[in-house]
Amino acid sequence: MGAKTNLFKICIVGDHGVGKSTLLHQYLERRFISNVQSTIGSNFFVKRVKLPNVKNYITLQIWDLAGQDHFRWVRQAFYKGAKGIVYVFDLSRKDTREHIEVWKEEVERAAGFLPNVLVGNKLDLVNSSVKNTPDEIANDLIRALKSCLYTETSAKIGTGVDNVFFKLTTEMNRSFNR
Repeated sequence: MGAKTNLFKICIVGDHGVGKSTLLHQYLERRFISNVQSTIGSNFFVKRVKLPNVKNYITLQIWDLAGQDHFRWVRQAFYKGAKGIVYVFDLSRKDTREHIEVWKEEVERAAGFLPNVLVGNKLDLVNSSVKNTPDEIANDLIRALKSCLYTETSAKIGTGVDNVFFKLTTEMNRSFNR
C-alpha cells in the first residue's frame, strides 16, 4: 500500500505577458522557453512534491489561467476548489503590479480568501538600482493580499522559482491539514 497523497489545486494569475507560463515551465521542467504561446483559457500541470517533516506526498495541480480580460468569464469556473493562488506581476511593467488588487478581487469573489504568494517576475530585466517595485509598494501589496510570501523571480534563469511553490505548498499544507 502506497503513501497517502494530498491534492492541492493552485491557480496562477496575473496580466497577460507577466511570465506565468514561463514560470511554470521553469518550475516543472527546469527550462526556459522563450517563445511560449499565450494561454488560451487555461492549462494545467501536475507535480508531486515532498515537504520536509511531512509524511505523505503532496500533488500540486497547477492551473495557468489566461490573463487577457476577454477570458475573465472563463476564469471564474477555474477558481472553484483552489487551495492556493500565485499572483504574478512583471517587475519591468508598473501597470501589471497595479492590477494585482483587481486580480485579488476576482479570485476572492469566486473562491474566497486563499493562501497566496505574490511574485514579481522578470527580475533579469531590471537593474536593482532602478527596479520598478520599491519595497514600500511591495509591502502594501503583501498586506492587501495577506500573502505568506513576496518574492522576486526570474523565470528565464530560475531565480526564486522553486521557493514560490515550496512556500505556498507549505502554507497550504499547514492551513488545510490542521
